[in-house]
Amino acid sequence: MKVKALSLSVVAALSLGLAANANAAEMVAAQSTTVAPVVNNSGFYVGANVGMINSNNHVNPGIAGARRSAQAVKVEAGYNFNKNVAVYTSYDYGNKIQAGAGEDAQLSMGTVGVKGSYYLTNNLSLFGKVGVAYVHAIQKGDALKHDTAAGTVGAGVSYQLTNAVSTQVGYDYYRDAIANKANTKKSDLNEVYWGMTYKFGQPTTPRVITREVTVEVVKQVPVNVATATGHIVAFANGSAKLSETSRFTLVQVINTMKAHPALNAQLIGRTSATGPAALNAKLSAERANAVAQFLEANGVAAARLHVQSVANSSPLAQNAPALERSVQIVLK
Repeated sequence: MKVKALSLSVVAALSLGLAANANAAEMVAAQSTTVAPVVNNSGFYVGANVGMINSNNHVNPGIAGARRSAQAVKVEAGYNFNKNVAVYTSYDYGNKIQAGAGEDAQLSMGTVGVKGSYYLTNNLSLFGKVGVAYVHAIQKGDALKHDTAAGTVGAGVSYQLTNAVSTQVGYDYYRDAIANKANTKKSDLNEVYWGMTYKFGQPTTPRVITREVTVEVVKQVPVNVATATGHIVAFANGSAKLSETSRFTLVQVINTMKAHPALNAQLIGRTSATGPAALNAKLSAERANAVAQFLEANGVAAARLHVQSVANSSPLAQNAPALERSVQIVLK
């Protein structure tokens, strides 16, 4: 235990001392982002939908109980110039709209047009369409005009599931889409549908989600205040002359005191227990004065130095004569 105590005393005495550190907490705002590949807003897309087609009136109004509605499928393809504007073409098939007495018609409609989208959020958008349709009636009998051109408009809501896949609900209106054989009676068509769309060339990862979070950063802040620290200036046996090693230690003390004008130095002269008490008292005082003179000669005011000699009356450690032949410097 004595050896450990001695070692700790020597290390503490020879240390230069460190400025105190204080912990400071700083609140900062940080962006938390789910990283995903870059989304390409242009490119081709395809879609498939199911729904119902309804005729707003009968081409042959004299037919009792004629069926106005039919199941429908819609496939669509197009090209997005950007996230807001696209051109599209679609094909719709409606099954068994009654055209006359005992006559069922199957409708095939091809459409080309322009589609625009407006995004309410990153995922949810409204879309509108305008185009021209070609309607071909395949029928039993000959009640309907076989081929008709019609203007069409549409609207709907789309929700982006991933960067590549979305789902949508829509409504399309076809003006004068079917007519009787004599082209004297015409009917508009209304179509509602639901389906899915796939955009080519897009990453299939979930869409990027970005949010702001507040984090606490703890960092070390240096405080420009020095605390009490100790130094040992060693001397040869029976000598009060400063060695080169002692001068190096004192230069460090001088630099510290110049950097911190509020510091004072207590200089405690010491000797080992060897020799007469009177000689030891004189030698310890000479050693303390030698250190004080060196500090004063290098810019440290005498008023900041407090000289004391204790000889061997208050040893730093037991059985360590080399440590006792010194001047202990305490900065405080």
